[in-house]
Amino acid sequence: MRWCNICATLLTVIMLCLPQISFAAMNNEDMLNKLNELSIIIQKQQQEIEMLKQELKNQKESINKVKETQKEEVTKTVKAEPKETSQQWSEKIPKWIRDTKVSGDLRLRYEGIYNREEEQTDGSLKDIPNRDRFRIRARLFFDSHISDEIATQIMLSTDQDTNREAPTSNQSLTDDFNDKGIYLARAFAVYTPSWLKKLALAGGKFKNTFLHTDIMWDPDVNPEGAYEYYQYPGWADFKPFVQLGQMAVNEVADQTDDAALFIYQAGFDWTIGKLEWILAGSYYDWTNLENSKYLHSADYKTGGGNSFVLDADGNLQYAYDYNLWEGISFVKFKLGKIPTTLSFDYIVNTADNVPSGQDTAYYIGFDLGESKTKGDWSIGYKYARIERDAVIGSMNDQDFYGANRKGHKVKLKYMVLDRLRFDVAYFYTDPVTDWDPSDVTFSKNKQREHEDRVQTDLIFNF
Repeated sequence: MRWCNICATLLTVIMLCLPQISFAAMNNEDMLNKLNELSIIIQKQQQEIEMLKQELKNQKESINKVKETQKEEVTKTVKAEPKETSQQWSEKIPKWIRDTKVSGDLRLRYEGIYNREEEQTDGSLKDIPNRDRFRIRARLFFDSHISDEIATQIMLSTDQDTNREAPTSNQSLTDDFNDKGIYLARAFAVYTPSWLKKLALAGGKFKNTFLHTDIMWDPDVNPEGAYEYYQYPGWADFKPFVQLGQMAVNEVADQTDDAALFIYQAGFDWTIGKLEWILAGSYYDWTNLENSKYLHSADYKTGGGNSFVLDADGNLQYAYDYNLWEGISFVKFKLGKIPTTLSFDYIVNTADNVPSGQDTAYYIGFDLGESKTKGDWSIGYKYARIERDAVIGSMNDQDFYGANRKGHKVKLKYMVLDRLRFDVAYFYTDPVTDWDPSDVTFSKNKQREHEDRVQTDLIFNF
């Protein structure tokens, strides 16, 4: 509207002035006055134009600010709605479910067994072909804290389909592409009461928490039953502990003499300057093994190298009981900047009538380095000598071949990525005593003479 008024005014001035300029005689002074008047009018109009331009600019900026404010409000609203909805749903889910941690790993393994020998019935040794196999292990863990005092874990894992053997979680790549079995490997609960720190009561099928090495337990064995653990926290550097275990080996429906294992362990964890010393003594009482399902019949790894006899019905039974005393020690320190652990384990079977040359086992080893993040490395070594009836051979390291075994193991670990580790292990093993062709388990054990074993692993953690 104001632009129209300005234009009309300018047009009127021009129309009034043109006739006078064109037809009237004007002296110089009048002409200068007229020009000054026109100049003043034009300047005023120019000022009004600049004012209008500034008003338009301010209006545009104001409009843009309003638009930006509206956009921000809309964005906040759009973001807030799903968040509020998600929060509403989250509040409806119990906290212990929200806090459940899911993790797992996948191991791809090549295993080569070389320089194998087999005992013959005449006492001679025969070379047998090398063996090459590819194996997988897959595990999935579900860890949940139901409350501040109660935690649970469930683990699903691959395993052998035959007998679902406790000391292994491998599946070999074989059987014409048949699917591989997944089993319940762990399912247990742990109660750690707030009224007594460092007390843990657990039950179910659980991870082996007893201080041990692999001459007593294979890492894949998950015992079943209950355990009680307590460590006295009152001293800063010296921490004594005790752990008890009641294990159900096999329940027999028609009688009360179930196969069972009772464990009693006590020791201490002592920090001496920069050195940590862990020492424990243990007693293992295996009872009623004649009522076990697989062990007494030598179905696990051909009997694990133990001594067997035939009962009145012609069935295999353990020749001796297993009442095992153990002394075990770990010393941890840094060799320069390298974490170092020295390990020692000594076991003797004190059951009646066990021959003196068959009742003892020991382990000496060390570990250097650590393998936690990318670029880390570690190397471990052990020498073990396990006499024939020193331990339950079906329950310890089956890559070493159970009982009646001696030899060396070297293992190197390297972290390729934070969640990818490369391992290589070498075993050099022999029997403590050659297998007797008259032994009732000779046919199951005659291939357990000398061998070299190589394992290479890629382990993916997620």
